[in-house]
Amino acid sequence: MRKKISKKLAAGGDPALENLTPEAETYVAQALEEFNAKQRTMKQEWRFDSYERWGFEQLSGTFRLEFADGRQLLAEGQILGSYSSTGNSWEWGWHNPYVDPAIARDSKQVKETGEKLGLPCVTAGVVPVPGEDFVLFLCAIGLKASNSVGVFRGAAGPVDVMILLKNPRVAEKAVKASKKNAA
Repeated sequence: MRKKISKKLAAGGDPALENLTPEAETYVAQALEEFNAKQRTMKQEWRFDSYERWGFEQLSGTFRLEFADGRQLLAEGQILGSYSSTGNSWEWGWHNPYVDPAIARDSKQVKETGEKLGLPCVTAGVVPVPGEDFVLFLCAIGLKASNSVGVFRGAAGPVDVMILLKNPRVAEKAVKASKKNAA
């Protein structure tokens, strides 16, 4: 994820965000602040900007980043949603028929939070995206509602998939022992 975002920047003129209740307004402000801080931590401490490969196993919910030095970052992952830049749309994980409900559990929690706060952009299955910053805005709401430590954005064919992360940990890659022939 790229830059620091604010509500004004993220809203991009979206009328759904113009008349928020005071409770929703406070929640959104906290979500944006939390998102910016947590993404900065993921970049600085977990080296999100220097990995070589990433992977996500939907069956186990295991997220992995691999680095040039052989280290790996492992985390528990949940699919928040996906963004199509060609269609200028976002689809929540809970709505996507190709996402296992067990891996969209946190996304469903985001929907429930949106229902309580009156945020239509998180209660509709597919949402039009007025601009790139709106994607980050949705991720911020998802991160806070799910109490995740970060959001990873990865290209998956024609869309970008957003994965909520919890319990990140560094693992050393197994080193293969060389076999020596005895003479």
